[in-house]
Amino acid sequence: MIDSALVSRLIVSPGTILVPGKMYLRLFHGRTDPHQEMNDWGIAGPVFGPLSHYAMTYCGNIRIHAETGQEEVWLVAADDMIQWDGCFYGDLAVFVAGANEEA
Repeated sequence: MIDSALVSRLIVSPGTILVPGKMYLRLFHGRTDPHQEMNDWGIAGPVFGPLSHYAMTYCGNIRIHAETGQEEVWLVAADDMIQWDGCFYGDLAVFVAGANEEA
């Protein structure tokens, strides 16, 4: 079961300046149909963070942990993509934010 309060604390609002030196995860190349042929970059997905760590299980599901505690959120793999909030994302990036970097 997903704790919606935790998820809302982990998702960074678009355009928000990220905290330099902190770890984040960004989903991108999204689509609503996992079989859609992509002719462009697709939907820009959410940014999660700051994170203490992330773990991947069998090159599929990803568990992310909030920097402030041991709570975890699972990002579920489906059709070789990460499924989140009605979209399927073909790419993700785990990164340390630089100065003036935005969500």
